[in-house]
Amino acid sequence: MTNVDNISCDNVPYIIEELMNLGAKNVHVISAITKKGRTEYIFFIDTKEEKISEIAEFMAIETGTLGIRIFNTEHYSYDHEIRQLELSFEIDGRTEWSGTMSFKIIKNKENEVISIRAEHDELKSLTKTLNESGKLISLYEVKEMVENKALERLKDQNIQFRVIDAAFERFTCSFSPSKTILSKGQ
Repeated sequence: MTNVDNISCDNVPYIIEELMNLGAKNVHVISAITKKGRTEYIFFIDTKEEKISEIAEFMAIETGTLGIRIFNTEHYSYDHEIRQLELSFEIDGRTEWSGTMSFKIIKNKENEVISIRAEHDELKSLTKTLNESGKLISLYEVKEMVENKALERLKDQNIQFRVIDAAFERFTCSFSPSKTILSKGQ
């Protein structure tokens, strides 16, 4: 951890990207106010011990920091894997998109699936494709539908739901063993 009060906000994305390139596992930056009303950035950098010296030197070069603080912590991690699942979006009976999407599958110590997260850049691309087809749908909606159906598939649960309300269009979500199908109902 280090705090820096002499850089502009424009430098922060570059520093984060370079820290990741140097081997940081994660970087968090918090904006704060310090003595004399100065703005500062507090950098939290998660890295392996063997990378500390290189990362500290980079921070000194880029920010002029006089030092870094080292916190030793324990991390309770879950097993996970990246899996490709087949997916298609059908709207009004017409396939608007079909392909594979990457999912991070998180498992507990008993090897049970406890969480599934779709790859963000692939979600963005899918949302853009659907919107270009003339069907406005938000990234949030696509993420929720895709992750819920993937979770249902990988947990071997048969969950059916319908939203029936005159103010909303009805979405019917269905699943087949080879692919996930999300279709807009009548």
